[in-house]
Amino acid sequence: MLSYDRMQTVGRRSVGQAKECGEIVPAVLQHPTAIFEGLRQDEDEDRKGVGWRCYCGIPAHAYLRDGTAIRPYGGQVYLVFVNDERVAYNWRWEKADPDNPRLPIHHQQRFKSQVL
Repeated sequence: MLSYDRMQTVGRRSVGQAKECGEIVPAVLQHPTAIFEGLRQDEDEDRKGVGWRCYCGIPAHAYLRDGTAIRPYGGQVYLVFVNDERVAYNWRWEKADPDNPRLPIHHQQRFKSQVL
């Protein structure tokens, strides 16, 4: 499930961000390359609840502001943060770990454990 407030905010920003919300977020949640539990950084936490998991993936596309599909960003992974109520509250592209490009950089310090 996606946060309704977050979807509304994203939808007003650009067509590309709306497509990320509608296509990339579900794809990463259904086919993650990794799942982490226990967030250690405040900026990753849900403002309205407790952050719980982070799903990582490399989507088939990225989107420009106008909604045009392009190749995924090289050297980056897509993260989807889910709270303890199983609601996705934040998602974004981030730099990948140079030693394992399927994981986010500094994942050992950011999360308490990896469950997938």
